Amino acid sequence: MDPKISYFKTFVITATTKSFSKAAKELGITQGTVSNHISALERYFDAQLFIRTPEGVELTPEGKILYESAKKILEIIESTRQRIKSLNKYPEGTVKISASTTPGEHILPGIIKEYKRAYRDVDFQVEITNSKRCFELLERGAVDIAAVGYLYNRDYEHLIIGKDRLVLIVPPNHRLAKVGRATLSHIMKEDYIDREEGSGTREVLIRALNEKGYSMMDLNVVMRLGSSSSIITAVSEGSGVSIISEIPARRAVEAGLVKIVPVVDLDLTRYLYLVKGKKLSNPSAVRSLWRFLEG
Repeated sequence: MDPKISYFKTFVITATTKSFSKAAKELGITQGTVSNHISALERYFDAQLFIRTPEGVELTPEGKILYESAKKILEIIESTRQRIKSLNKYPEGTVKISASTTPGEHILPGIIKEYKRAYRDVDFQVEITNSKRCFELLERGAVDIAAVGYLYNRDYEHLIIGKDRLVLIVPPNHRLAKVGRATLSHIMKEDYIDREEGSGTREVLIRALNEKGYSMMDLNVVMRLGSSSSIITAVSEGSGVSIISEIPARRAVEAGLVKIVPVVDLDLTRYLYLVKGKKLSNPSAVRSLWRFLEG
């Protein structure tokens, strides 16, 4: 059996005090345990390490060699422990994040800004993609964290970083904008601009439709686009209507590009999540970010 670190510490203290009993007292263990540790080292190195004298014990020539090396081993271990402890307190390096559109473009920048005020040596690399691919990257260990609007896999530690509502957007001069409200049956009569498969927004809509006994097949999908901004452009140009996050929708309304119309018979609320991977490339920085967000 390979010797444990504690055996080397026992050996060094015994060599320093020149006494098994004094070493036991200093270490807070029994004299028998001291003897067992020394015996284990002697078996491993196949050498006698101490000789008994009237005053206690003395190192053999082999023991002197081990004594010098053991002190260095313990010093390196302690130095390493202190460096790791310091890194946990003052993390550095890069945290890789995959993020879906809404949390990636509208929530993460604020979180990162606040976090970096306290931890300036941590940088962030953010890739914007859809929620499904975020989880694929997380599973492969390609990223440390995913920021998503839909939990494709709940078998991960996660935090809620925001609450969002999906809203129906229409062109400014659309008839539903004049009515000021809409129902699911209204939406089914319109040309619909869909998000791409794997989008968290799309998954929330599918869930809401299923709860009403419908599916995406009941919508007249005329195109699929990969971002809220591209959908806003298409809607503003009269290509159809769509359901997107309220956060970018409000900005588009302020810019006069679209109108938001409440859908009275669909529950389109959702949470936004930060999901921790299981194969972290920068554990200390991720742990500090988690502590920061938990408060």
